Amino acid sequence: MICSQFQITGQVVHPNNFTPSNMTNKIIFLIAVLFLTQSKRGDCQFDFSTYALHKVNLIDVSKKLIVKNQTLIIDAGRIAAIMDADTYSDHDSIQTLTFNGHYVAPGLIDAHVHLGTNPSDGDNLEITLDRLDYLLKNGVTTVRDMAGDARYLCYLSRQASLDEIPSPDIHFSALVAGQTFFREPRTRAAAQGIPAGTAPWMRAIKADSDIDKIIAEARGTGATGIKIYADLDAGHIENIVQAAHAQKMKVWAHSCVFPARPSEVCEAGVDVMSHATYLAWEGEEEIPSSAANRHRKHEDFNFKDPSFASLIEKMRGKQTILDATLCVYKRYFPDSTLYQYGVSLTRLAYENEVKIGVGTDLALSDFSAPVPLLQEMLALQMDVGMKPMEVLQAATLVNAAMIGEEHSIGSIEVGKKANLLILAENPVEDLSHLKHPDVVIKNGKMFNTK
Repeated sequence: MICSQFQITGQVVHPNNFTPSNMTNKIIFLIAVLFLTQSKRGDCQFDFSTYALHKVNLIDVSKKLIVKNQTLIIDAGRIAAIMDADTYSDHDSIQTLTFNGHYVAPGLIDAHVHLGTNPSDGDNLEITLDRLDYLLKNGVTTVRDMAGDARYLCYLSRQASLDEIPSPDIHFSALVAGQTFFREPRTRAAAQGIPAGTAPWMRAIKADSDIDKIIAEARGTGATGIKIYADLDAGHIENIVQAAHAQKMKVWAHSCVFPARPSEVCEAGVDVMSHATYLAWEGEEEIPSSAANRHRKHEDFNFKDPSFASLIEKMRGKQTILDATLCVYKRYFPDSTLYQYGVSLTRLAYENEVKIGVGTDLALSDFSAPVPLLQEMLALQMDVGMKPMEVLQAATLVNAAMIGEEHSIGSIEVGKKANLLILAENPVEDLSHLKHPDVVIKNGKMFNTK
């Protein structure tokens, strides 16, 4: 079973393989019957125009509280109304799904994925569709892709936004970096057929570059934001930020861009700084001109160094979001030193009210395991010390703000998209309850979680 019994009332709409009926009286279905039609991927099973989620406990991440016994009315893919369940009455024009105490949370957002680095090989279409299906089935309704082939990502983003494929909605970046960075093989894989550093989504910045034009061309790819990767100084970063913000694009940067140190990246006005581990470079007297040695250990690292307190204060003042990406340093680096840098500095940021987002930067390979986003969320709770509700807020509302979509996703509010998870158990008591959502709703459509 995917979850316990619930009720459908109103004008009955049957999934595929059901015989239509004119009955309008109350009918009880097992959720297993709701999802009777099985396929390799999580096809949409019910696509009501208007329906109600009745007698649910609403997880309000904006106010960080749970509102019990609520009814949500979904219309044309958005949340049309929220009311106390005791005041709701059935309507023949509304499909009423009664869940009797289940919990409704906002759809999760993974703020750091890589879906299209090499669409001709390891990120080919078949593999990518399986990855997207896996994410959606496990409750991830939106992702932020942090550099890949924009030709491919734009195609996938269109299909995802129209729900032509079972997939989270995809927001992606256009990468900029210094010329030396484009010796990196991944940059060539993500722009095959185009000379290195010249693709609008994978662009080398030179001393005489027309930054306004570069940003305009990047925006033309469909990218939501500019990713500043490496090998740029503070002056270049400031110019990129000003041009991008003038053209209504977000700016996402590595926490240390080399030779620009973390405090300079922050002062330039970027919206998000990724990889808390790289914040450790703020404690160094000199920053290398290249990111080639970015994973070097710091012999005298001490998170109590005043330079870190000053950096965190700058981040709070600028309202810079920290995309911590902790667990990637646990998986790919056997020595826990880099992971501990990230944990210590994320904790310092959290304790000083810097907004923490949740991204993974992890490969998607084991589709039988919980999504990497849950691992990252648990690390923020167990190692950083964030409370479960704060972690859930980070993985929804804060991540929505990263991509500039906090007005439309990230929380359960009237007018926002119906991107929702229905859970049998309370994830605020135990984040592990997010492992197996009973129902995933994206853009108002219910998707199979099996």
